[in-house]
Amino acid sequence: MFDIWNRNINFTTLILIICVVIILPVQLLLCFKVKNCAIRLLPVIILSVFIGIFAVMALYVHDLRTVGYVLLAVYAGMMLFSCVTGWGIWAITKKIKKW
Repeated sequence: MFDIWNRNINFTTLILIICVVIILPVQLLLCFKVKNCAIRLLPVIILSVFIGIFAVMALYVHDLRTVGYVLLAVYAGMMLFSCVTGWGIWAITKKIKKW
């Protein structure tokens, strides 16, 4: 996808590992254990705000930093997709239990 390295660390691989190891289990834990919908939606809201901030910053900066803000927005989008996957797993299991 993106070939962005800092020394020996590939950022895209690092973000994917964070999504699978940290964000997806936390979102699943929130979906299955927390009753309040606002708390369950907290990671989605936070990541959406980050995407919005990075997108606005990318629009108003007119130098090489624009690329960085766009990449940060894309990485936050990848994390948001991991949260949406957790919501999908929760919805499927709820539907199966009801059936």
